[in-house]
Amino acid sequence: MEIRKKPIFHKRIFWDVDFEHLDYDAKANFVIERVFERGDVEDIRQCRRYYGDNKVADSCLLIR
Repeated sequence: MEIRKKPIFHKRIFWDVDFEHLDYDAKANFVIERVFERGDVEDIRQCRRYYGDNKVADSCLLIR
Protein backbone atom coordinates (compact mmCIF):
# COMPACT_ATOMS: atom_id res chain seq x y z
CA MET A 1 0.00 0.00 0.00
CA GLU A 2 1.32 3.39 -1.01
CA ILE A 3 1.54 6.05 1.71
CA ARG A 4 0.72 9.48 0.38
CA LYS A 5 1.67 12.74 2.05
CA LYS A 6 -1.46 14.54 3.22
CA PRO A 7 -1.99 17.75 1.25
CA ILE A 8 -2.02 21.11 2.99
CA PHE A 9 -5.08 23.11 1.96
CA HIS A 10 -6.12 26.57 3.11
CA LYS A 11 -8.62 26.31 5.95
CA ARG A 12 -10.83 28.91 4.23
CA ILE A 13 -11.84 26.25 1.71
CA PHE A 14 -13.44 24.16 4.45
CA TRP A 15 -14.80 26.99 6.60
CA ASP A 16 -18.03 25.14 7.45
CA VAL A 17 -16.62 21.74 8.49
CA ASP A 18 -14.30 20.51 11.25
CA PHE A 19 -11.12 20.90 9.21
CA GLU A 20 -8.91 19.11 11.74
CA HIS A 21 -10.98 15.91 11.54
CA LEU A 22 -11.74 15.91 7.81
CA ASP A 23 -11.02 12.47 6.35
CA TYR A 24 -9.47 13.18 2.95
CA ASP A 25 -9.97 9.61 1.75
CA ALA A 26 -13.52 8.91 2.96
CA LYS A 27 -14.71 12.32 1.73
CA ALA A 28 -12.58 12.49 -1.42
CA ASN A 29 -15.33 13.76 -3.74
CA PHE A 30 -16.31 16.48 -1.26
CA VAL A 31 -12.69 17.58 -0.78
CA ILE A 32 -11.98 17.65 -4.52
CA GLU A 33 -15.14 19.63 -5.24
CA ARG A 34 -14.34 22.20 -2.55
CA VAL A 35 -10.74 22.59 -3.68
CA PHE A 36 -11.78 23.20 -7.28
CA GLU A 37 -14.56 25.61 -6.27
CA ARG A 38 -12.72 27.66 -3.64
CA GLY A 39 -9.03 26.82 -3.79
CA ASP A 40 -6.19 28.58 -5.53
CA VAL A 41 -3.71 27.12 -8.02
CA GLU A 42 -1.49 25.62 -5.30
CA ASP A 43 -4.50 23.97 -3.62
CA ILE A 44 -5.44 22.38 -6.94
CA ARG A 45 -1.86 21.15 -7.45
CA GLN A 46 -1.85 19.60 -3.98
CA CYS A 47 -5.19 17.94 -4.72
CA ARG A 48 -3.95 16.48 -8.00
CA ARG A 49 -0.78 15.18 -6.34
CA TYR A 50 -2.70 13.49 -3.54
CA TYR A 51 -5.61 11.97 -5.49
CA GLY A 52 -4.14 11.62 -8.98
CA ASP A 53 -5.55 13.00 -12.20
CA ASN A 54 -7.96 10.12 -12.84
CA LYS A 55 -9.69 10.43 -9.46
CA VAL A 56 -9.83 14.23 -9.76
CA ALA A 57 -11.33 13.99 -13.25
CA ASP A 58 -13.92 11.41 -12.13
CA SER A 59 -14.91 13.56 -9.16
CA CYS A 60 -15.14 16.73 -11.22
CA LEU A 61 -17.59 15.00 -13.56
CA LEU A 62 -19.90 14.46 -10.56
CA ILE A 63 -19.94 18.14 -9.53
CA ARG A 64 -23.35 19.69 -10.03
